[in-house]
Amino acid sequence: MLFVFNPKAGKGRIKMHLLDIVDIFNKGGYEVIIRATQGPKDAYEQVKEYADQVDLIACSGGDGTLDEVVTGIVEVGSQTPIGYIPAGSTNDFAEFHGISCDTVKTAKKIVS
Repeated sequence: MLFVFNPKAGKGRIKMHLLDIVDIFNKGGYEVIIRATQGPKDAYEQVKEYADQVDLIACSGGDGTLDEVVTGIVEVGSQTPIGYIPAGSTNDFAEFHGISCDTVKTAKKIVS
């Protein structure tokens, strides 16, 4: 699987849970390719590169990170499923769709 995360989203709080998240993905049977975004459109580029090489794409960040991931998937025409761990400062998408901001709980849901 590909795990793309924005290390600056939500004041960097994802960093405190990164090892737990990766451990959950590993225990779920996934070999994890981890990519921290380096700037605008980086999640988009990473997804375009790996979309057809992985069974699952998970991302963590704010609404912008999720938008880049979805846009990348759509542009390459991939059917690879997406999991989302909200870690932004507002998380409008997650709130509207009832996605928990509990990173560990949400990572477990992604692999189940």
